[in-house]
Amino acid sequence: MKIIAAHKNTDFDALASLIAAKKLHPNAEILLPTNVQPAIKQYLALYRNQFPYIEEQQLTNENIDEVILVDTSHPSHTGNVLEDVQVHTMTIYDHHPESLSLPEGAHGETAEVGATITILIEHLKEKEIELCDWERTLFALGIYTDTGSLTYGHTTSRDLYALLYLFEQGISLDVVQEFYQLSFSNEQKDLFMHLLQEGKPCEMDGLTIMIGTIASDTFIGRLNDIVEQWLDFSNADACISIAKMKKTVFVTARSRNDRIDVSRVLSVIGGGGHQQAAAATIKNGDPKEIENEIHSHLSLAVKPALLAKQMMSYPVKSVHPSTSIDEVKNKILRYGHSGFPVVEESKLVGMISRRDVDKAAHHGLGHAPVKGHMTEKVITCDADSTSETVQQLMMDHDIGRLPVLTSDDELMGMISRSDLLQLLHDKQYERKQKEKRNLIDTMVELLPADKNRLLQTIGHIADEMNVNAFLIGGVVRDLWLHRKNEDIDITIEGDGIAFARAAAKTLGGSLYTHDSFLTAKIVLSSGQHIDIATARAEYYDAPSSLPKVVRSNLREDLYRRDFTINAMAIHLNEASFGTLVDPFGGEKDLTNGKIRVLHNLSFIEDPTRILRALRFEQKFGYILSEDTLRFAKKAEPAIIRLSTDRIKAECTRLFEEVTAVATFQRMYELELLSAFIPFASWSLSSKRMLENLENRASMGNIPDVALFIPLFAFQGQLQHLSRFALTKSENQLLNSFSRLKILNEPTLSSLGSLHENIHDIENTPLLIFEKYVEISKNQDFALLIKEYRKKRHHIPSLLTGDDLRALNLTPGPQYKHYLLRSECLWIEGKISNREEALQWLHSRVK
Repeated sequence: MKIIAAHKNTDFDALASLIAAKKLHPNAEILLPTNVQPAIKQYLALYRNQFPYIEEQQLTNENIDEVILVDTSHPSHTGNVLEDVQVHTMTIYDHHPESLSLPEGAHGETAEVGATITILIEHLKEKEIELCDWERTLFALGIYTDTGSLTYGHTTSRDLYALLYLFEQGISLDVVQEFYQLSFSNEQKDLFMHLLQEGKPCEMDGLTIMIGTIASDTFIGRLNDIVEQWLDFSNADACISIAKMKKTVFVTARSRNDRIDVSRVLSVIGGGGHQQAAAATIKNGDPKEIENEIHSHLSLAVKPALLAKQMMSYPVKSVHPSTSIDEVKNKILRYGHSGFPVVEESKLVGMISRRDVDKAAHHGLGHAPVKGHMTEKVITCDADSTSETVQQLMMDHDIGRLPVLTSDDELMGMISRSDLLQLLHDKQYERKQKEKRNLIDTMVELLPADKNRLLQTIGHIADEMNVNAFLIGGVVRDLWLHRKNEDIDITIEGDGIAFARAAAKTLGGSLYTHDSFLTAKIVLSSGQHIDIATARAEYYDAPSSLPKVVRSNLREDLYRRDFTINAMAIHLNEASFGTLVDPFGGEKDLTNGKIRVLHNLSFIEDPTRILRALRFEQKFGYILSEDTLRFAKKAEPAIIRLSTDRIKAECTRLFEEVTAVATFQRMYELELLSAFIPFASWSLSSKRMLENLENRASMGNIPDVALFIPLFAFQGQLQHLSRFALTKSENQLLNSFSRLKILNEPTLSSLGSLHENIHDIENTPLLIFEKYVEISKNQDFALLIKEYRKKRHHIPSLLTGDDLRALNLTPGPQYKHYLLRSECLWIEGKISNREEALQWLHSRVK
């Protein structure tokens, strides 16, 4: 016999999952629990006859060979004969955290979603199993009740899509409302009031947890709803009810703070559940002993507070009281901040906001110092203030930036409104912290052992100097992609040059510093280069100009990168060695194959980033995100201000990894080809010629400037290509090609006439011209050039200057004439050796 069972004290999610599992396993029997919540009792009074089921008294564990568990992963949680059953096959559908890994030999699916019924709905949808109205409505009740109407922290997008699927098929919201919002009885109201009035607060790490006990000679249902309402009416962060009813103690816990995981403390007394909702049932338990047990283990439930020193940005950009309003206005534009702290002798003396600056400038006070316009009474916090305190201060005083001060009232950091909002709206914050990606195994696998030891040593030096060290750059991206890359680029939150000096002393090797750029390089005896930089921000005085840098923190240092996939770092300090730092979602973009800029003006500040985007598109097979594509297409005004050498340098780097055909084709698609390369045009002929040119095996090594020729050759615009010829040899190549292009083709009908006119042109421009003629559909002429190109390498020296002097010819142009003519005759096959050449020469001179 196959049995489908759920946990005792069955709720709507469990009941809905029983019905759904029956539809997936039609040969199995639903075991209807006897211990159910009051709302389920009322529901079953109406709907009991809508589905087949058996009751516990009909079962013996001898005839059970397969068990399907829903909303639990342990037979012991069913509270019936299944507690002791031994079966050959077990299938589990559950969403509780403790069940995320299936027991050995078990089948099914467990997932961290808001409700178990969500998992089952996905299976029903995949198998296209039809649902009737009451089933869809019951399934919706399961989702609504277990996710708190989609408001609990463990709710996921999968729950929303499952509910949407039910809505599209049709559900009865009247029935949902009827069973989800049942009014309290008088006994339930009394219990609620008792908890509200008699509950005792327990303060822990800045949080308040209410604990209340109650005893009743009769069973009072809906404890879950009562405790949820108690939490809503109290100012507590969590509430725990210990209710003795007859001989059984029911413990119910609810939390609304991500830092409190009530399931952890209730697991000590045999309970379980979720971070925000948990329960336990203890037969013949003593409420006082249970309360003491909960108190002694309450610390298990409370996660460490996120402190201001962990949230803040540092070092902080500040201004002096004597700084003018105009200077502050420029800094606001430069860094995008909404204001600045005003600091004098390391002490915070005020705050100046964008609004203050705009008002002063409007009244013609741009020359005035900020001292007369700043806010002097500044709301601050200390380094150990919790995130809850920070939030309260910002809300109470309606401020967007909160300075963090040391015990000596010195400014050590700043928390912005956006920092706090990012924390508040990241519903999975604690989970992400717990699951933060560590790349140690990948580093060991892909980096040589000496490189790993070197990185560990750098981390130790950073610990000794009390600074943070990070591995940054393309190597982080490539490690995530499992691609080999042994570059070592280090960023230091602190004084990077001082760190480099200490590292050079420890590691040995030569040190080279660049103080103006806040960077240094160590060259070890092995030849290994270590690039070290101070974490810095950069700003642009004008679009397309080179950036200026100032000291900053890692987040701002990464923010100046081109794309999110390149804006990641790996922590090297010992305590967090190998931890991926990803403030802008680079890992997600790598997973989704997207190239995304970090801010809207990225391409305006540096349009060459577009060319880098094209390189990454082709290199990794990724695509530009929708916004990034839009920003690229709007960057033309900034592109045309770029210098030719910057465009050419970036294109040259591109051609090392990506074909020129793919590069120019993508530029054309983005409608940016003529912006980067004025007067260039793209056509099928251009593409075919370029494909031929890129066949390096047959072409030999040609300069990159030659790859631009097809963009101009077919439209008669070669003169505009000269701006890309930055060396003498490149100019010579373009001049030679231009000379070939204007040759009078009808007069060049033989190998001899070709040699006479172009014998001084090198092979590379001749090869390019051959491809041009070939694409121009003049195959006869192309074949003639190809034959000439092959033969001229084998032209022998048939005549010498001595031969000419023996005929009393005066040295000069006529020498060149006779020697060249002899070569023309040989290449046409009219003479074949020295004797015939001499005969010809004698006949001509006579």
